[in-house]
Amino acid sequence: MNAPAGPRYLLGFDTDALTKRECDVLVVGSGIAGLVAALQASQFARVLLVTKGELSETNTWYAQGGIAGAVGETDSVELHLSDTLIVGQGLCEPDVVRAVVGEAGDALGELVSLGVAFDRSADGRVALAREGGHSLPRVLHSGDATGAEVQDTLSAIVRRSEAIELVEDAFLVDLLTENGRCVGALVLEAGATEPTAVWAGATVLATGGCGQVYRVTTNPLIATGDGVAAAWRAGAELADMEFVQFHPTALDSASSPKFLITEALRGDGAYLLDCNEERFMLGVHPLAELAPRDVVSREIEKVMVRCGRPNVWLDARHLGAEHLAERFPKIWETCLEAGFDLSRDLLPVAPAAHYMVGGVLVDINGRSTLRGLFASGEVTASGLHGANRLASNSLLEGLVFSRRIVRALELDRPQPHAAHITGAGAGGPAGEPAMARSDIERTMSTSVGMTRTHDGLDAACCELEGIAASLGNTGPTVEAMEARNMATVAALIACAAHHRQESRGTHFRSDHPVRDDDRWRVRLAWTRSADAPREIPVGVAPEAGAVAVGLE
Repeated sequence: MNAPAGPRYLLGFDTDALTKRECDVLVVGSGIAGLVAALQASQFARVLLVTKGELSETNTWYAQGGIAGAVGETDSVELHLSDTLIVGQGLCEPDVVRAVVGEAGDALGELVSLGVAFDRSADGRVALAREGGHSLPRVLHSGDATGAEVQDTLSAIVRRSEAIELVEDAFLVDLLTENGRCVGALVLEAGATEPTAVWAGATVLATGGCGQVYRVTTNPLIATGDGVAAAWRAGAELADMEFVQFHPTALDSASSPKFLITEALRGDGAYLLDCNEERFMLGVHPLAELAPRDVVSREIEKVMVRCGRPNVWLDARHLGAEHLAERFPKIWETCLEAGFDLSRDLLPVAPAAHYMVGGVLVDINGRSTLRGLFASGEVTASGLHGANRLASNSLLEGLVFSRRIVRALELDRPQPHAAHITGAGAGGPAGEPAMARSDIERTMSTSVGMTRTHDGLDAACCELEGIAASLGNTGPTVEAMEARNMATVAALIACAAHHRQESRGTHFRSDHPVRDDDRWRVRLAWTRSADAPREIPVGVAPEAGAVAVGLE
């Protein structure tokens, strides 16, 4: 099954006729990865930070659990490394994992110095929580709204900075390339009828994930895979696209996106119950409810089928109202608004698409295979997560990789270079974005969810190809461009899942239910210029791998 092709650019344009901006470093996205990159780069470069919605509308803001880091007295970098590798099921790049978890202490210390307030115990030490896949408590948190605390603190600093030009409500249309190098981007600003050409010495993608390709997701409405799709069209290599993590416990309600119930609640002792109100994880995994997310999500799916219900139950009643309201205030209030008292009621929960493990292939310093393009956070395939992300390693990844990117840029001090570039968009009549989006969500949820088969993936690839073709001329509207990006990213996920004929981590093929290290302990990397994926052996040092794929 071939990866999707499609047009090089979404819109037809001539840069000579467009409004222009210029900067040393262009940062696209305003979650933890984008904010850290912008703040640090602004110390030596002219930074332009563009973000799709408001500054705070990011996946980071929705992150409840926290940030993992080996900062406890009984913890160590080696333990954090080991837990990450175990959960990643053989596809983590060990040197990348060591670099990230090894830098966690300094990076978290810097967040504290910037004003991020993590919860502390009675003795004044940072309070640590335990989440799925961790062998001991190591997750720093701010109540059950850690992401919001990080987002709000860093956003306020960015808004005050005179060295950062901020443009909100600006949609990334495409990356601009000249002679195999990214030289900037096309950005559609609010109210504009044509994009602005932004010339940049270096571009940092921090655009987050693509949960909206699924019908049930914890991701905000802006998570449509725009950065991944733009990088794909520009010729950057993507990897690990088959691995999509479903969070086990989203509140089963009519809300969209689904409200996440952090697994820190299970870390505090909450249980998962089936339709007979019996715990079902005890015999499945030694960590029971705190098993890795792929294990818990798949078991919940089985129980839902067995019970004929759309959910299982989360039982936190024994933890008491006082503790629940104090430790998890946002969850407590949201559940009350939905009609559930956590101290008295069982909470209906079900898995929801949560995190994109794959994305833009980067080396240990965030460089993509396209010169001039860097990436950080969920938009990347860094090799940190392998086949399944360890809980609360995501904010850490964005934090550490952005710091590493900026250190590399400080040595290089990139300067912008204006060019004359023209592009042609998709041909044919414009399609119906809303209908296409609905069809994408249906196809992905039905055939490319937690359980996959050859026939289902085969059909999904064909359906997604047809959806993309139906969109035709995208037109300069965000809705139309989002739909095409979603079609591209969805097809890449389905195509990669079709190619990997085994089960590993978040990727489960019922027709190939066994993990096969002899054949499939490789990462699959895709480019528009190749008909088949490149297989990257695991364990190759990131620097050596970077040279092999032309990273500079």
